[in-house]
Amino acid sequence: MADTQTTISDVKLFLERLKKDLPEIFGKDATKAAKEGEPNAQPAPENTVLFNGDLFPAQMYLTPDQEPGVAFDGKAFHVYLQTAQDDPCTLVTDWLKNNAQETLTKKTADWAQKMGVEFNQIFIKDQRTLWASCSGKKNLNFSYRIVKMPPAVQDYLMVHELGHLTYMNHGAEYWALVAQFCPDYKIHRRWLNENRDAIFADVQLTYTPPQGQPGSTTSETQPPETSQETK
Repeated sequence: MADTQTTISDVKLFLERLKKDLPEIFGKDATKAAKEGEPNAQPAPENTVLFNGDLFPAQMYLTPDQEPGVAFDGKAFHVYLQTAQDDPCTLVTDWLKNNAQETLTKKTADWAQKMGVEFNQIFIKDQRTLWASCSGKKNLNFSYRIVKMPPAVQDYLMVHELGHLTYMNHGAEYWALVAQFCPDYKIHRRWLNENRDAIFADVQLTYTPPQGQPGSTTSETQPPETSQETK
């Protein structure tokens, strides 16, 4: 596992570059960014998790007396392993899927109300080639990986698919409808095209027991005192 300080530094540098070069996603002047161009997103540094457009460190703890799980406190992901053989990647991926089921369902319902449309069902899937889709039966399919994106890009995808409930095509009337509810949709489409690989990449986490004490819980792997919120 990479040195903790180095990993956190990599995360900070990555985020600072994104916020400087992609201000349209992070709430700054979009005109300047459009002139300067946008860099492609890079893979997340080791033991970090991409979530809501930000990179967060993943802190792993060996806790034999409790079930494996994941908690997110807004600053870091806390991954609890019952044994050293538990897979932190699977635990965090499952957490992201559960979060997607909850948050994307709510976002879609909110946007449907704003747009005055009705859908049938929402399905959250592990799609690797499509972000989302809308069927003729008014069912909406979303990749759970959408929760890795900045919230503004997530919103664009909701509007994009809900727009197909009115126009099942990509004609001029359809894009006019999308622009009505998401004026910056072209910026978000470009962001999706240029960051596709980073969003579709799987979570990469490695747990290494403290040197000299393999498989044991030490002060270096003690979980925070706050209660665990496992999802």
